[in-house]
Amino acid sequence: MCFAKPGYLILLWVLIPLSALMLYGVRRKLARQKKIDGTGGVAGILPPVSVRKLVLRRLMLLLSGALMIVSMAGPQLCSGQKPERQKGIEVVFMLDISNSMLARDTAPDRLSRARSELLQISRNIGDGRKALLLFAGTPVVQCPLTDDEEDFEILLDMATPDLISTQGTDYHRAFEAALKLADSADRTSGNETVLVLCSDGEDHGNGLDDIAAALKKRGVYLHVIGVGGVQPVQIPMPGGPKRDAQGRIVLTSFSPERLASLIKTANGKFYYSRPDTPVHAAVTADIVGEAASARWIMAPARRVPVHGEMIFVALLFFVSGSIMTDVKRPSDQKA
Repeated sequence: MCFAKPGYLILLWVLIPLSALMLYGVRRKLARQKKIDGTGGVAGILPPVSVRKLVLRRLMLLLSGALMIVSMAGPQLCSGQKPERQKGIEVVFMLDISNSMLARDTAPDRLSRARSELLQISRNIGDGRKALLLFAGTPVVQCPLTDDEEDFEILLDMATPDLISTQGTDYHRAFEAALKLADSADRTSGNETVLVLCSDGEDHGNGLDDIAAALKKRGVYLHVIGVGGVQPVQIPMPGGPKRDAQGRIVLTSFSPERLASLIKTANGKFYYSRPDTPVHAAVTADIVGEAASARWIMAPARRVPVHGEMIFVALLFFVSGSIMTDVKRPSDQKA
């Protein structure tokens, strides 16, 4: 058996706490029955309870819920194999929102420039799921994988340094979070994943050798967009230019060295965005090309949907469990 939407199967974990609650309910009912009428129904205070029926009834209701969850995953009877091209590519956008992105050496500032590039790329790609990962000293998933373009754009527009209290720039932790998103995308859809990073290149974290190796091993497409000027500039803050612990003004400039090393090892692509030369069209073209050359996989040659039959059986169990009584029949008591 295979599934059209295997991501729904994760809901089966809910059955574990439900099973515990049902077991607790059975024990509590039996304990209350014994407390009120310790004769097992002989005295006639309460009707005798069949433990077998009590457990069976709850198991039927639990099985009904399990079958309904499985039916949501689109169960299919699969046979044979045939080569099939993967459906497409899902994009995880990684946006640097550290304080240095507020520098105004590119109009109106680096962060606005980066948001504009990512917005145009998202619109040009069109259909497909996208996620937005914001990072500075720590990463935050601003928007999980979604095909709702409006929600994605709203969350992208809200991206500011205020969303992350731990400042600085740590690429290592950001890529670890991005790879987790990529793994979730692969499991739920089987599509290829593209990472689009937009940053000014400053990094205060650990080395990226292991991240680059992981990207290359998994075959994840990497596109890096650099923003900012090469001349050092101040970082505007609400109380004036940003200063270090000694009170000196902090200067920032575009630093491509760490990104260049990552791109070389991971076989990624680099684009330098400036007000007079936006790069969203070039990035979009490359992503579309990668989608067209998505790898072939072996898929079932014949699929027969059985979700309707599974829903019928689930309802049968539910109705049977609902109308079943826990009381012993006279024949059961004689036995």
